[in-house]
Amino acid sequence: MTTQRLPFPVPDEGAHHFVGQYADMHNLVEDLVVPAGVPEFAATVLRTARELLCQSYYCCEFSTVAVMHSLIAVEIVLRDRVPGAGKKPLQQLIKQGAETGILTARQAEYLDYGRQIRNGMAHGKTTHAAMPPAMAVPMVTTSFAIVSELCAAPAE
Repeated sequence: MTTQRLPFPVPDEGAHHFVGQYADMHNLVEDLVVPAGVPEFAATVLRTARELLCQSYYCCEFSTVAVMHSLIAVEIVLRDRVPGAGKKPLQQLIKQGAETGILTARQAEYLDYGRQIRNGMAHGKTTHAAMPPAMAVPMVTTSFAIVSELCAAPAE
């Protein structure tokens, strides 16, 4: 029986456009720290999003997955904060969150934009699945910030 060995990871062809080496990826995500008080389900998803950003050095598509993951964390926390959230879709959670003051208008705007990107990819409407880290990092940072703010506020 022969054993096939996988090659060592090779940087994505476009990696040199955003950093010089893998170690530089950590500088991009150093501020993405999961704050205390975030429910473990959401914290795990945020940590995964951060790690996916680092690994996008080897596979640029991981940046897009990181953005989608960070939105999952926001949705987890919104379900906990929005009264009567149940199984409502994210669009309704965002709308209700804004109407009740749980989300600011700006947060709702960012989340709705992210939701549209996520839905376009999930439903095959967006064909380009690679998002460079320069675009993904601010989006993931926004998700981290919103989760942090929602978890700092007292639950309804």
